[in-house]
Amino acid sequence: MASARFPRLSRLLAPAAAAAVVASLALASPAAAHDTLISSDPAEGSSVTAMPEAVTLSFSAALITMGGDETVVDVLSPSGENLSEGSAEVDGAVVTQAVAAPTETGEYTVNWRVVSSDGHPTDGTFSFSLEAVAPPAEEPSAPTTPATEEPAATDQPETPATPAPDAETPAPDGDADDAAGGDALPWILLGIVALAIVGTLIALLVRRGRPGARDDSADPTGR
Repeated sequence: MASARFPRLSRLLAPAAAAAVVASLALASPAAAHDTLISSDPAEGSSVTAMPEAVTLSFSAALITMGGDETVVDVLSPSGENLSEGSAEVDGAVVTQAVAAPTETGEYTVNWRVVSSDGHPTDGTFSFSLEAVAPPAEEPSAPTTPATEEPAATDQPETPATPAPDAETPAPDGDADDAAGGDALPWILLGIVALAIVGTLIALLVRRGRPGARDDSADPTGR
């Protein structure tokens, strides 16, 4: 009797066990189908001396893209600044995100979100450290344009400037001589008249002093 019951019980439990196995496989398959991040550049937990121009993420399978914002990669500086430039580019299982030049050292955080090959979105995060920051490139200075010298105008001759008359300029010598001659003329005439008078007096005295001279004034007839 007991032996007959065990085969019957086995036949009843077999379908239930098979259903449990199928259910467990069905529940496990979606989780196993999600694509995972297998590597990155910079690598998780690494320390780099220079920030690359782009952060690269490699997944276990080709991702799904629909031309929207389903693929996002944010590269955050230690102060929280997002250095990502433009949209992330998806090439099969590889995602590339361009980043701007950093301005600070320390730990950088990468937050990513993609759509797996099974159509389910998945996301994650990792970090790396930056040890040094490159100095900003100096902008070349604009060349200095030499000043163009204007040619001197030669069509018209330069007119010499006429000096202004000087109010204190002395009169010409000729005018001074004429003025001096005009002032001395009365004295010259007076001298001539005086010499004539003196000469006349001397002549009279000499004549009176001659012997035998007659006094015409006493006898006007000469007798």
